[in-house]
Amino acid sequence: MHDRAYREAGQSNSGNRSRTSEEPAREGVLFGYAFNIGTCQAYQDCIRACVMENKQDRASHMQYIRIVEMKNGKTNLEEAAPDFDQAVPEAGHFYMGTQCFQCENPSCVDVCPVGATWQQPDCITVIDYDWCIGCRYCQAVFPYCARRFNWKGPEVPAEELNPNQQYLGNRPRKKGVIERCTFCIQRTRDGKQPACAEACPTSARIFGNLLDPDSEIRYVLEHKKVFSLKEDLGTEPKFGYFMD
Repeated sequence: MHDRAYREAGQSNSGNRSRTSEEPAREGVLFGYAFNIGTCQAYQDCIRACVMENKQDRASHMQYIRIVEMKNGKTNLEEAAPDFDQAVPEAGHFYMGTQCFQCENPSCVDVCPVGATWQQPDCITVIDYDWCIGCRYCQAVFPYCARRFNWKGPEVPAEELNPNQQYLGNRPRKKGVIERCTFCIQRTRDGKQPACAEACPTSARIFGNLLDPDSEIRYVLEHKKVFSLKEDLGTEPKFGYFMD
């Protein structure tokens, strides 16, 4: 396969022809993500950007990202408020973004009976929607509540269809399969930031190559106190949190 291969994915309703990339992981790249809970203001621009970029179903309000509200001093997701309609930010609270944490030891991969989900060399766990049988075992064992089941085929307005897609990422899904965040594989393997990081107005999202000593993500890891959720499970997530 060439370094970058595209396949015509048919004519979209908007009249724009989509192209599907099959670009593989790059050598010397291990993606990581850090979320600054000291600067997130819960504006949710990241969620909107993710929905648009990844063709998520509008009718069911599917979202790969959730912004949860936490009381100061708490870090237990079970005590978080995922739905809040008051003005943000609220005094005495902070905000955490959750999505797939791209674990080094992903439990969701181990339980798939058909091998439809696996980990790539750059630490992105992917799903082949053509192989997935919708058993939801991966969703049941996943400790971070980041896998989504497609109860129906995604409905996306024609004018909002993203023509750039990745075979293992944001290509069209069918009813009855699992989908999830892939760190915007269609963007990040092309040297771009994930849509959520690019859209964040407070620069709370830091993404990059953990193997690059000059990257911003490496600076955060080396100069900030970064922690992960549920570290005792041994999943070794590549998504952490810190404060300035």
